[in-house]
Amino acid sequence: MRLLATAALSAALLAPTLAQAQETLNAAPMVWHGVQLGAEQVFEGDYAIDYRTSVFRPEGAASAEALWLAGWADRPGDNGALGRRYHLRFVGRQTMEPGQYGGLGAYKHTVLITHLISARLLIAQP
Repeated sequence: MRLLATAALSAALLAPTLAQAQETLNAAPMVWHGVQLGAEQVFEGDYAIDYRTSVFRPEGAASAEALWLAGWADRPGDNGALGRRYHLRFVGRQTMEPGQYGGLGAYKHTVLITHLISARLLIAQP
């Protein structure tokens, strides 16, 4: 019961943050590390991380549409031998043109987190 109350309280506290984030999205493109990024938008999906991977898959996207994720502040245990998976909601910017991003240039786009709205640990793989 306490866990449900905590989850409800967290959702109630995050709702105004999400509304504020959507109201203040910056529509102007920007350059980051020499790459053109588009307007800010709200992203939601699953993020997998280990010592060689930083992959974000937006909800409803096919595996081939996975994005390299930048701007994530590692939590204790991230980037270790054990992989972790999170469900994220954030304001971010995606590269405007496809290229070769991330590990071995395997991703067509990078998405940069500009404001983290929520992060929930889904699994730490055994």
